[in-house]
Amino acid sequence: MKSIVVYFSRSGNTRAMAQIAQSRTGSDICELLSPEPLPQDIRILHDNVVDLKLFPGKKSDPLPLPFDPDKYAVFIIGSPLWLGTYPDFFISYLESINWRGRKVFPFISFGGTRGSYYERLKEVCKGASVDLPFEMHTTSRSEEAREFELWLDKINNFTGNIK
Repeated sequence: MKSIVVYFSRSGNTRAMAQIAQSRTGSDICELLSPEPLPQDIRILHDNVVDLKLFPGKKSDPLPLPFDPDKYAVFIIGSPLWLGTYPDFFISYLESINWRGRKVFPFISFGGTRGSYYERLKEVCKGASVDLPFEMHTTSRSEEAREFELWLDKINNFTGNIK
């Protein structure tokens, strides 16, 4: 089964995980970028995210994907969490995919709360089979690296890409 790692990374933690996932599974890889520049100061970013949560704007159209999702049956999806959920623009990208009959393996990196991101992902990927996520806390990366490799081996077993 053809697979792709689709991810967003602000600080580089999720990017490192995505590159490991791509290498270990032989998947294609695609980084989804924010359509707007993100503040470098984490405090300003946090305040912006809080404002979006408290005062949501009107829903925008899904963002166009920089790859053809119809080529893939398996999606390995990675993103950091912002206040316990995915960034809104990341969800917007995912909303443009027809998920029927696909398999999703999510992974996250986070420094705070887990929130309800997994439930939100299952809503967005309606029609797909969404596996339990791999969660990497940014302060314990070295301890979780081997567990991440084992999680990726499970994906290889599913896709038949056993290494």
